[in-house]
Amino acid sequence: MNRSQADAYFPLAAGGALHRVLLKAHLVSPLMGLLRRWMLLFVVLAWLPLLALSLAEGHAFAGVGIPFLHDVETHARLLVALPLLLAGEVTMHRLLGEMLQQFEKRGLVTQDAGPRFREAVASALRLRDSIGAEVLILAVVAAATMFMSGQSSLIPASSWYAAKTDDAVQITRAGWWFIHFSVPLSQFLLFSMLLRLFIWARFLGQVGKLPLHLAPAHPDGTGGIGFLEDTVAAFTPVVLAHAVIGSGWIASRVLFDGRDVHQFFPEMVTSVLLLITVVLLPLCQFTRCLAELKRKGIADYGSLAASYANQFDRKWVRAGAAPGEALLGNADIQSLADMSSSYGIVDEMRSVPFGRRAVTKVAAATVVPFLPLVLTVISPVALVKRPAEVLL
Repeated sequence: MNRSQADAYFPLAAGGALHRVLLKAHLVSPLMGLLRRWMLLFVVLAWLPLLALSLAEGHAFAGVGIPFLHDVETHARLLVALPLLLAGEVTMHRLLGEMLQQFEKRGLVTQDAGPRFREAVASALRLRDSIGAEVLILAVVAAATMFMSGQSSLIPASSWYAAKTDDAVQITRAGWWFIHFSVPLSQFLLFSMLLRLFIWARFLGQVGKLPLHLAPAHPDGTGGIGFLEDTVAAFTPVVLAHAVIGSGWIASRVLFDGRDVHQFFPEMVTSVLLLITVVLLPLCQFTRCLAELKRKGIADYGSLAASYANQFDRKWVRAGAAPGEALLGNADIQSLADMSSSYGIVDEMRSVPFGRRAVTKVAAATVVPFLPLVLTVISPVALVKRPAEVLL
């Protein structure tokens, strides 16, 4: 598959310097077909050396305040979040490409808007392949690594990767690999996925300004762009990975610092709301055009419905029907019902191209990793009962 054919699928994930290196190493195929090999490689490089070095140093099971195999935060990051980020590359690659094709397959892009639409696609792919963007991510990751290495307050008193003395921090060999490779790798993937989300949001913002051919009476209730709701699934693994990392961070402080889970409830709520907003906010860029479409649709379909209703009234209510014409089974009745249904669809149009299903999906992905922490202080019965009491 050549470059033009690949780009036709809008492969947001399959781009950038890292992906090109993996292609040359035959660790991925042009269409992300070797995900398992990629996931295994990254997990082996990020986690397995930590286990081997911790065993060699006697810090795997005991000997320090936080042994390696007891470090929930590290395992959540490297064994759960890291594979989720890699899986997110594939779901993003597949779903966003399918969504992009829907704009043209459904005739939403008018002939006049075609060149601008294609330029928006090309602009997104250029940003995806931007070396400058990846250099910026690497710079941020490097700065974060230096900050983590130099801040003794971030290092536990005694752990498998570092030990603190009065005025210094002694990094172990496992800790050196953890701080300089494992954590930066996960951060690079995390920031790369956020860059993909930014590119997608920017693309939708450009498309939202185009004169799209939207139908007010479309059954999806959003003028024909309701398919965009399914793009939420493309970012669900990324959202889940963020939540897993946050949950692991809190769990580590509860288990080893003696902190109370209640102290972290504000952080949990903030994380859930922020992640939901980050995923759904790009779709809100269609709010203005959908609101305008609804306003115009109500006026147009209201006028059409009024005209038909008046004709129906004159014919069947005011004795204007031809002698002998039967009302039972007459097409006029069905047409009146169809008109009412069409007007109802327009009147109930949503101002955003997503509904409860999308919100529930993102909310579930962000809440689930925090549930084990919440259930340590609140029973499952109380967790269900309290919201029910508020609502009822």
